[in-house]
Amino acid sequence: MTKHIKEINWEQNTNSYIQLIPNIEYTKVEDTSLTLHLLVYRNPMDALFNREGNQETYPLIIYLQGCGWGWTKQDTAAFIPQLVPFVEQGYVVASVQYRGSGEAVFPAQLHDVKTAVRFLKANAARYNIDPDRVGVWGDSSGGHLALLLGLTEGIEEFEGPDEYRHVSSKVDAVADWFGPVDLLSMSKYPSIFDHDSPNSPESKLIGGAVQENREQAEQASPISYVHREAPPILIMHGDQDDVVPYEQSVQLFEALIKEGHDALMYKINGAGHNGFTQAHTLDIVKSFFRKHLKPGKA
Repeated sequence: MTKHIKEINWEQNTNSYIQLIPNIEYTKVEDTSLTLHLLVYRNPMDALFNREGNQETYPLIIYLQGCGWGWTKQDTAAFIPQLVPFVEQGYVVASVQYRGSGEAVFPAQLHDVKTAVRFLKANAARYNIDPDRVGVWGDSSGGHLALLLGLTEGIEEFEGPDEYRHVSSKVDAVADWFGPVDLLSMSKYPSIFDHDSPNSPESKLIGGAVQENREQAEQASPISYVHREAPPILIMHGDQDDVVPYEQSVQLFEALIKEGHDALMYKINGAGHNGFTQAHTLDIVKSFFRKHLKPGKA
């Protein structure tokens, strides 16, 4: 009967087991524990049987899930199914929590994500990360924070607490999905929100009505920090977005180009305020990170 048993070969040197390591605490602010979920090529059986396991390192992609900076509850697990294919292409991927505006106003959220970058770099050897190749990607409020991560390198007031300050919070590529970029101009365009209302997500972020707190609004606006030497930036925005106006991304793109930055922008025809999870749109993000985090790779 054994002659009827089919055979296939196991590829001994191929890493294929993607492990989800959930709820890693990267910092604690007062009584608030901030966590991240990590996806990495690692077989948990190795630890169980005291085997060495995968020693390869991979570029890191940090994903920042949008939530209106706490207007809704941030769900750092929601996008994980879409992130798995990026691990399959040879990345470590982290989905990172940040404080909502009900817990702390800006720049607390930027402090959080910069601390997360530094934590992951400081623990690079532990998590198979190449700390010299780090990309950040976010949607909506997460896109806003991803842009600020890329644009505010070296601005001391945004670095936050002293944890892991021996490493840099620098990132090497930024993918922005429909992030707000100029809080003061959002109300100029059609939206289901009155962005100038004291109850808007933007006003809650800065601790007061946007137009009555212009200095704070400018401080929290990525467009205030546009400069030529910023890392590569990919912008994607649906032209039917009724939450964050499409014109916000156009405004940022034009400002970057004016400064001589080689930005890349895609208008997604017919798309609203929603993750661009169709294959051809995710392929754009894959291509962008491959170009800037894996130069020379086909």
